[in-house]
Amino acid sequence: MIRRAGQTLAVLVAAATLAGCATLPSSFTAQVPTSGPIEQGDQINVDPEDQFIRVIARAPLPGMSPEEIVQGFLDASASFDDDHAVARSYLTPAANRAWDTNAGVTVYEGSPALASLAASVSFAAPHAGSIEPNGRYLVASPGSEVRTTFFLDEVGGEWRINRVPEGLLLSQVDVDRAFRSFDVYFFNPDFQVLVPDPRMIPVIGPGLATALVRRLIAGPTDWLQPAVRTGFPAAVGLNIDAVPIEGGVAQVDLTPTINDVDNQTRIAISQQLVWTLKQLPEVDAVSITAAGQPVTVSGVVNPQPRDSWPQVDPNAMPFGSVGYVTRPEGVVRLGIDEVAPVPGAAGEGETTLIDIAVSLDSSALAGIDTEGAVWRSRLAMGAAMIRIREEGRAVSLAFDGSSDVWVVDAEEGLIAVSPDGTSRSVSVEGITGRAQLRAAVPSRDGTRAALIIGRGPRTELLLARIDRSTLSPAGLRVEEPVRVESRLDEVVDVAWSGSDSLTVLGSESAGSLQVFEIGLARGATIPVGAPEAPVSVGAAPGLRSLVGSADGLVYQLDAATWSERVRGAAPTYPG
Repeated sequence: MIRRAGQTLAVLVAAATLAGCATLPSSFTAQVPTSGPIEQGDQINVDPEDQFIRVIARAPLPGMSPEEIVQGFLDASASFDDDHAVARSYLTPAANRAWDTNAGVTVYEGSPALASLAASVSFAAPHAGSIEPNGRYLVASPGSEVRTTFFLDEVGGEWRINRVPEGLLLSQVDVDRAFRSFDVYFFNPDFQVLVPDPRMIPVIGPGLATALVRRLIAGPTDWLQPAVRTGFPAAVGLNIDAVPIEGGVAQVDLTPTINDVDNQTRIAISQQLVWTLKQLPEVDAVSITAAGQPVTVSGVVNPQPRDSWPQVDPNAMPFGSVGYVTRPEGVVRLGIDEVAPVPGAAGEGETTLIDIAVSLDSSALAGIDTEGAVWRSRLAMGAAMIRIREEGRAVSLAFDGSSDVWVVDAEEGLIAVSPDGTSRSVSVEGITGRAQLRAAVPSRDGTRAALIIGRGPRTELLLARIDRSTLSPAGLRVEEPVRVESRLDEVVDVAWSGSDSLTVLGSESAGSLQVFEIGLARGATIPVGAPEAPVSVGAAPGLRSLVGSADGLVYQLDAATWSERVRGAAPTYPG
């Protein structure tokens, strides 16, 4: 979106030269035993993403140096068996008693640099991120390091560590091996759709179903809490602190207090439980009981099937949702087999729009013209284009999951514009120094916003929450921005490809611009290429990603190939 206001006009000029052409077709470092027999284990039929390698940790050997003791401790820390029993054998009794392995995880990249000095060993490694005790993953700032020192004592003639950092210190490889990402689901403020709250959970430990339900009942992470709601009253919890899975049915036994809540609350609780537990492939249904007695929820049988509650699907798009692009002669919609002008004046080219956005229900369109003015129109026959903001320095816009349009103005910052043209400033907190907001794209559930921030010649991608907890219009706030990745040196455009994923146009180091898929759970960044000279992106759950190029064409991602889709610019999906 950053480049749209400055470049899309040129793209539209290129598109105009193609006006006579036909529409283009779719086209570990852990030490392991080095001797002994190899035995065939049982085959486990699970998806490759759910497979993990159990770390076989090695206990300390006689005569190990301080540096070897520290390396052995680090390797053994990746084994979660018996509360890290082998890693604890590298510690003095006092350090063993003090070591809290549940205090979070510090994640480092590669092999650490260890240096011994008498009875101490220093540690240094690139910082990848951290996992909070509740499972939330935090991406580290680019270039940051993990530095600490291990102090050792002699115990029975052998070196042992007498002081360790708080929590676990694991390599990125160890985390990839021992943890999996799962979403814990809460609601947006109006309880209409579920919102994912990603958590990293150890594969070895309490049952995954138990771990997920514990986190669900405990509530959202502190970061997300102001933006979401939960159906669980404070008085409702697990009656038995375990969620066994028997014959494909997850058994959730809640405290009898659930019988004191109304049916609507039981529905909300059911929706959160089913959607959170259905991520486990072995769960076919969820049984909800109160001290062993079935809980009645209207509209669904008990056990509740895994496909219950489609109406709160966090990735559902309205039926018939398609992509849109702008042309000099008007905005068009991209049907399966056709490209047609949108109804109303927006499709007639009365105003040349260089950036566009479409409401989630596809009933309204907003756009920025060549003079920086913002226009809006209903997508209906005979609907006129209405200027809702005069000429200015609008650089990007997006619907906020409802009827309001968020406009980023180069001078005024973020502004929410209602259908009648009423504007109000939206506070964007946590952006310090000379940083400048370039784009703000709300999630379709209205709880988070992807931000593109400029700092001099560099741009970066942040994720912020949207706090709508106050009734005052001026109280709408975008706050607590955090990094979601650490690889990109430049970010040009961003779109929500899912409720917990982003499609980003950017570059690594001095590389060329390309499209990246970013998972918000832990900042996994996957490049998917791009056509020549990409300018903007459009994305939506279950639909093909689109890229607008400087050659005046829009391309779509088919399998792993970018193919020409249509003449136009500034592709977008309803949001």
